[in-house]
Amino acid sequence: MHKLVAKILGVIVAALAIVGFFIEGTHLFGLMNVDIALDITRTVVALALLYVGFGRVSDSAARLVVAIVGGMYVVMGLVTFIDPTHFGILPTGFTGFDVGFHLTVGAAAVVIGFMPNRTPERTGRLNPRAA
Repeated sequence: MHKLVAKILGVIVAALAIVGFFIEGTHLFGLMNVDIALDITRTVVALALLYVGFGRVSDSAARLVVAIVGGMYVVMGLVTFIDPTHFGILPTGFTGFDVGFHLTVGAAAVVIGFMPNRTPERTGRLNPRAA
């Protein structure tokens, strides 16, 4: 499940990053911030999520990345209550939609990241009983 969440979230964040690089200095559809610092951050986050989502890594690694990204999103949402421009890093500032998106997706990712894996991890052996 953690890898699936990493894949879905990775694709969404990557799409936002790619679109954001072409629409600088304004808000995407008047809803989401697309400043260069945020686009670079989204690119790094998307690469990490896509790597653990599609790569040959353990479910524990996917859980960790999903939880870290979730925590980062929660912090980004909370910082907006102090300063919408994140102390000048995001000149156009977060919108209400940005805050809601980051807090909701972040909290969900943290919860999912701490949920146990329901299926045992594969060890790579063809016949685990042979050992």
